Amino acid sequence: MINDKKRKFSIIFVTIISCIIMAVIETFIEPPYAIKSAAKVIVFLLLPVISMKLLNIKVFDRSFALNKKILMKLLLLGLAIYFVVMGAYIITGNFFDYSSLVSSLSADQKVGSSSFIWIALYISFGNSFLEEFLFRFLSFIKLSEYMKKGMAYIFSSVMFAVYHIAMIGTSFPLPLLILALIGLAIGGCIFDYVDEKSKNIYNSWIIHMFADFAIMTIWFIHI
Repeated sequence: MINDKKRKFSIIFVTIISCIIMAVIETFIEPPYAIKSAAKVIVFLLLPVISMKLLNIKVFDRSFALNKKILMKLLLLGLAIYFVVMGAYIITGNFFDYSSLVSSLSADQKVGSSSFIWIALYISFGNSFLEEFLFRFLSFIKLSEYMKKGMAYIFSSVMFAVYHIAMIGTSFPLPLLILALIGLAIGGCIFDYVDEKSKNIYNSWIIHMFADFAIMTIWFIHI
């Protein structure tokens, strides 16, 4: 019989293993972007879905029911996030060398001007969904059903931050790296918070998506 304790530790284990696998793929194996993206679908989506099925946890329940009445509010929220990120970029432009940062990231990710548009679309729509599915749906919404919600907040947001730092660590100078780690952890908590009441990932996905739109805009400016 599968009890709640087993479900809790299984979710934690799957989340950590998923992050480790993708970190190894992205930082050591470094396959072409299309292969890396396909691997992320398997690791961040299929692996958690199979695990939840084995644990008798409902996967596609009301967490994925979209209320059309709030769709416009979500889009407005996304636009607000986009302009906040772009505003922060403008304000900090005199303090950080974004051109060098973008060049380093482009080299690390093997992104050129010819492939940028397709990669930007994938990152904004597909990658953001995969990360919200793992870090918000599995390791927060579902995990909080089997452990204290505060601990689920900490676990999901820390895993979200550490995973991204593992991806970008060699590209950022130490002060910006520390700032990014803190910012990502806080951002993860905010993503958890906006999903907590609705028990779905649409709020955080929209925020994540439009934040990525802004990042892709900054990337495009400097590529």
